[in-house]
Amino acid sequence: MIQINGKDVSQIRVGNKIITAVYIGTKLVWQSIRSCFGSGFWINSSPWKNDEGWKN
Repeated sequence: MIQINGKDVSQIRVGNKIITAVYIGTKLVWQSIRSCFGSGFWINSSPWKNDEGWKN
């Protein structure tokens, strides 16, 4: 996770565009988290459901 001033970065913007991934060379160093709604960040009011898993 990338941190700035001790806080985790959840979204990176350049102008009005949202950056979805950051690479150093060919190595992925940061990728945005996307919900099924495409918000790009974790919604604290929606807790993790134990019967769901990560989808690759």
